[in-house]
Order: sequence, then C-alpha cells, then structure tokens
Amino acid sequence: MAIERDKERRAHNVFQNISSCYDFMNDIITLGIHRLWKKDLIKNIPMKSERVLDVCCGTGDIAIGMGNKLKTSQIKALDFSDKMLQVARKRMMAEQLKNIEFIQGSALSLPFKDSSFDTVTISFGIRNTSDYGKVLREINRVLTPGGIFFCMEASYPEPFLLRKILKAYCKFLVPIMGKFLARSYGEYRWLDESVEAFIPKEELTGLIEEAGFTDINLKTYLFGSCTLHFGIKGGKDDH
Repeated sequence: MAIERDKERRAHNVFQNISSCYDFMNDIITLGIHRLWKKDLIKNIPMKSERVLDVCCGTGDIAIGMGNKLKTSQIKALDFSDKMLQVARKRMMAEQLKNIEFIQGSALSLPFKDSSFDTVTISFGIRNTSDYGKVLREINRVLTPGGIFFCMEASYPEPFLLRKILKAYCKFLVPIMGKFLARSYGEYRWLDESVEAFIPKEELTGLIEEAGFTDINLKTYLFGSCTLHFGIKGGKDDH
C-alpha cells in the first residue's frame, strides 16, 4: 500500500507541475501525432451515448472532442490534478461548450453511482494509477450493462530497431526537451519511466476481461506505439 500511495503522490506532483506546458510538450514530443490517435478514439464513440465519462481526463482533449461531437449528451470528465483541470476548463470555455463537467477525483474510487454511464473512456492515464485492476473494476461498475469502454495507452513499438530508437528518444532526448522547454527534467523522466514500467497490451487485455468486460478488441497505432482497447460490459447482445 505504501508503494501504491507513493506512486499516486509522484504522479500527482508530476501533473501538477507540468499542467501549464502539458499540451505544448505533447505536440512537440509526438510531433502532433497524439492528436490523430485521440481523434480516432473520439470517432469510435457511439453517437447514441447520452451519458459519458472520461477518466484521467488531463487537460480535456478527449472530453472536449466528445463535447463537440455529442452536442446533446452529458459528459463528465475526472482527473486527480486540479491544475490540469484548470487548463481543461479554460479550453472548454474557449470552445463555448456547456455539456461538460470537470470533476476532481480519483480513478481508484469514482464518485458516481453504479450504472451511471453509457460510455467510459480513459486515455494515457491508467499507467499512472497505482492499481490497474481496481481502476478497471470501478469503470465497469459505473457503466450500464451493455455500455462500451475505451482505453488508449502509450507503449513501445513492436519492431526491434524502432523500439530501440524510440526508447532512446524517450529516455534521453525527451527529458532534455522537458528541461529546456518546460523546466521539467524530472517530470519528463518520470513519464518515460511510466511507459517503460507499464504492462504489455496482452496483460492489459487480461485485466480488462477480469474486470468484467467482454468482446474486447484492440487497435494499434504506429507499429504498436499506442494501443486502443475497447470492450463491452455484459456483452453485445445487452447493448
């Protein structure tokens, strides 16, 4: 438990410290490719989703994208960093959206009743939590039977040479860019470590299944640099 709490504190401090430069640095580090991945996730959100939750919402990319797509839906977006949420709320106001509510809270104990949402998403966030299984069980709990779950997460590509190149880039160059562009060397070193320490996509598939999801599918991007898992609570016939 002490190790888990330490990971939560470290992750929280990282995102508090980099909130103001988070979007800028994401664009620099990924050359803007992360926006294409997120856009594809949003494209897959069913139009009939009336109640949607985005867990570990960060600065609101996914929530705002869904807010623009699902104009009449109610969207809740949760994150543990109040500073990241401050950025997200400013972005929402700039987009003139009124169908999103940003909430501070923990992915390990979602502040919602059972079966509250038709669709739940989590992107580039689960690896920074201290108990992946618990987060997935909480997401399953707040989904309605037949509801759909999307999990997008970073990883290293599968081809050996490309994997070596990207690992070196993330381990050495990204923290240096963080130091000079955002004065945040340690924070961007931590983000690299979180990708390195994250479980393989096959193991994550197993945890999603254990949490009560069925019909689980995967979609990979850029030779496995990013993976989108999606599954159903209760099976397709219930949706």
